[in-house]
Amino acid sequence: MRTASERLHLSAPALSKSLREVESMAGASLFERSAQGMKPTASGEAFIRHARGILQRVPALGETANAQGIGVRTTFRLGTAPFIAWKMLPPALLEMAGHADLPRFHLVESRIVPLAEQLVNGELDAVLTLFTPEAIEVFGNTALALEQVRSERLFVVTAKGDRDAGRGATWKKLANREWILPPASYTARILVQRAYLAAGLLPPEPHIESIDIPAMLALVKAGLGITPAFESTVREDLAAGTLRRVRMEEELPAVPIGLAYRKAASDASTITALRDALKHTSKGEKP
Repeated sequence: MRTASERLHLSAPALSKSLREVESMAGASLFERSAQGMKPTASGEAFIRHARGILQRVPALGETANAQGIGVRTTFRLGTAPFIAWKMLPPALLEMAGHADLPRFHLVESRIVPLAEQLVNGELDAVLTLFTPEAIEVFGNTALALEQVRSERLFVVTAKGDRDAGRGATWKKLANREWILPPASYTARILVQRAYLAAGLLPPEPHIESIDIPAMLALVKAGLGITPAFESTVREDLAAGTLRRVRMEEELPAVPIGLAYRKAASDASTITALRDALKHTSKGEKP
């Protein structure tokens, strides 16, 4: 199992999980496991013969498709945060499509820890996420490469009619406001908490708590509170005047955003194209 996992660039647990899934599909135990290793069962021998036959025919399938002008499109599995998938990926993928055929993208939106585990286990090809200190610690695996592609500012936003949205707001002044916040483990909330602690104040408790970014922004527009939001998610609303930015004396720091991927990545060309597209599209954004 160890040798096989090394050849496949997977962890042993990920390979064991895949094997269990194959045995479940086959409806039979394919290997006998012992302290000395593994050997195929009778069902396993039959399964292996069929599998080898299929693998031998795979190159011919690709040649046939290419001969008929049918492009064989691979699937690129990308893990990311919801706000990145919502606002940053569309222009980047459009940029990629203008230069070459896009692979099929399978997006997995989740928290940093499960995404990192899936990347290490070979279930994802790359992860596009915020590179907070906590995230870098999670991705601290020698088999992974980390590349920053852009940075993202975090704003405090309020309803368009809010008269307190002028310059020079302090964290103390905002302490008594109604806050709409994501759960405690989310980066935006962590950054707000750190800002309050740095100012010698207790962090605010949310008046409303949600993980749904569009819902949080709708609540702010309705005048139900203020919220921290990454610039890319509120840029259009700020330009249209449907939201106002609260100008702080001490602004929240910009957070790096980057790609994490296995150094032995099988689809380096897609990773390179995605990285370049993200960098290029970020340059055209107005501050």
